[in-house]
Order: sequence, then C-alpha cells, then structure tokens
Amino acid sequence: MIDKKCRVEYMDFFENILKNAPAGTYDEMALPSYIHKNKLMSWLFWKRIEVALSMAGDMQKTSVLDFGCGGGVAFRHFQRFECSISGCDKYSYDLAAAVCGRFGLHAELYKDLQEIKGRSFDYIFALDVLEHIEDLGSVTDQLIGLSSAKTNIIISGPTESLIYKIGRHLAGFSGHYHIRNIYDIERFLKQKKLRCLKVKRLYPPAPLFRVSAWSL
Repeated sequence: MIDKKCRVEYMDFFENILKNAPAGTYDEMALPSYIHKNKLMSWLFWKRIEVALSMAGDMQKTSVLDFGCGGGVAFRHFQRFECSISGCDKYSYDLAAAVCGRFGLHAELYKDLQEIKGRSFDYIFALDVLEHIEDLGSVTDQLIGLSSAKTNIIISGPTESLIYKIGRHLAGFSGHYHIRNIYDIERFLKQKKLRCLKVKRLYPPAPLFRVSAWSL
C-alpha cells in the first residue's frame, strides 16, 4: 500500500504546489484534501486510494491506466509492482508530469483517451473522476474499448449524501462540481452490461464514498 513515508513525500510536494497556485485551483483534484489540516479528512482521502489498490491485489508486471490521475498518488505503488503505467488527465497533465519528475517515475501521460491507440489494459482506475464527466456514455465506451475480458475496472466516487455535503462545507470547499453521484455511475455501468465484482463503502452506516471493481 502507500506507506507513511510515501504519503509524507507526496504531501510535502502538494503543499509546495498549492502555495503557488490561486485558491481553488486544485480543489477537484483533491490536492487540498490530501494535506488537509483536518486529519480525519486527509486520512479518508488516502484511505480510498488504498482501498482501490487493495481491490486490485497483486498487480505485478501488469499494465494499468489511471484515468483522471490527478497528482499521480498511485503511481509509486504501480511502479513498486513493476507495472506499465499510463495516466490520462486533461486538467492535471502538467501536475502528473511534475510528480513523475519529482519521484523518478516512468509513465506514459495523455490528455485525452482518444490519444491512446491499440491498447488493452489489465487494470483501469477511474477514482473520483466520473462524477465530473458530462458525456459519461462516450468516456465509458472509450474505457470499455481499452479493456479485455480480463480487465479490472476500479472506480470510486462520492455518495453526495447530506453528511458528505456537510463535511465538504465544513472542510472549506465551496461550489458544486459534481454532475452525478456514485450511485448514478454504478447504475450507468450496469446499463452498459459491466459486472460489479465487489463494493467497499467508506464507511457505514453513513458512507461518504464507494469503491467498486467491475469487468466486462
């Protein structure tokens, strides 16, 4: 998983980036949440990444696409497993490149899924990104096109429950950037005939996030 030393190094790097950025720039990339002064919030955001990685299991020497990779917080875990890493993020391309440079990571980075040709990945991660996508149908079709029968597609997203919204407000995040919640996304994937393999809620009885694994 992502050990304490690794988390601290990411957090220090993110803190330096945020010092030089206008307020709100990285809110929806979760950077402020990873280093939030509220330790419970910071812990929760790191935990959802760890839960997603634990669902993947042994990723040794597999190919992985991190769609909406943001600050590449999972890249070092992928590298530890000698994965072939690809990251795709229209808005965080430069940030992901900076993270790779800072930590000596090798990843193929893309701004759009359409740039990825003739590939099929063993794992596709789409963590806390699909709730932002307007044309979810097109993006889902592209992700399916990069999958095989053996591909694990692992997603996470917010429940948008009342407690979630209150927590977001108390944490100091203004505005509403989500088009849908995780339940909407899960229903949509089922309509696309994807099979849900497992689900983890963070945390009952009033979950704020859900993490799930899917396949064709």
